[in-house]
Amino acid sequence: MASNLLCSTIEHKQNNLMKDIDSIRTLQIMDEIAKGKSVTQRSLSKKLGIGLAMVNSYLNRLAQQGYIHIIQAERKRLHYLLTPTGIAEKSVLAYRYIERSYKTFAEARARIGDFLSKLEKDGVESVILYRATVVAEIALMALQDSRLDLVAIVDDNGAGKRFLGYRVQPIDALRELEFDRILITTEESAEQVVEHLKQYNVDEKSICFLQ
Repeated sequence: MASNLLCSTIEHKQNNLMKDIDSIRTLQIMDEIAKGKSVTQRSLSKKLGIGLAMVNSYLNRLAQQGYIHIIQAERKRLHYLLTPTGIAEKSVLAYRYIERSYKTFAEARARIGDFLSKLEKDGVESVILYRATVVAEIALMALQDSRLDLVAIVDDNGAGKRFLGYRVQPIDALRELEFDRILITTEESAEQVVEHLKQYNVDEKSICFLQ
């Protein structure tokens, strides 16, 4: 019974994921068509990272649903135009995409917030964000709800630039900065990050990977 329930749950999640991917691809195709520029199946294939046959399938389905017109042009070229119904459907897909994205963002912010709360309970008072990434953006927002002090954001790639109101500092600044923990907001492997930070005299015990 438990095994069947687990399989059913996994299958449900997989189905939802496939629906999300299908909706995103459909929205991307409609966005490209809406730009009014010459769109080819090859350019859509490259943009979406899918095969020509799949692009053709999407376009035919959109035409059958009345969302686009496929017009035969010179030299056997095809032009694609959004219909009024297609414009309305694109708006619906865009809304759903934003809604899903916000839900994912909210869950990520809550997850990071819980992690920061644990640091507070452990007596941590100040942190540094390693790399100016999308995850760092969410961490910055989560930090607004905590008592932790943000000392700096360090990233050689963006050193000197503004990042959500903060001036990004070079990683070499770690030699001079005082902090309790450095939060890793990148996908780099733990071994790679630890070895890299050792060059700047960062104690391995102060390195935290978001969980």
